[in-house]
Amino acid sequence: MSIEEKVAILQQLQKDFELLQRRLVELELVANEYRRAISTLEFLKGSEKEVNALISFGGGIYAYSDIKECKKVLVDIGSGIVVEKDVESALAFVKKRLEEIEKSSAETTNTLRGIALEASKIQQEIAELSKKKEE
Repeated sequence: MSIEEKVAILQQLQKDFELLQRRLVELELVANEYRRAISTLEFLKGSEKEVNALISFGGGIYAYSDIKECKKVLVDIGSGIVVEKDVESALAFVKKRLEEIEKSSAETTNTLRGIALEASKIQQEIAELSKKKEE
């Protein structure tokens, strides 16, 4: 294989690496959101009375609110479908989703390591081929 072909492969590996790095950041953001949800649900689970809360309207706008019903929550199960669940069921649902995100994150990290090793190997091959060409 020529140096040019190896450089092309190396460039593609670099693109793949960057794409997977962005994916890893996105997964971590989602995981953090799920961790916050778990924390909040665990708080609600232990609450026996009305809870004071801040509600986000988006764009950095919040309002104070009283949550009168702490035993039921609405859960987006995907594709914009929302179902009512008790707090314990919602907590189990979010924990399962977090496990899936963490598993995907670990797989992505392993793939990144593999790409880095492959890129390193190709860089060495390019260096060797360049050295032979100079001789």
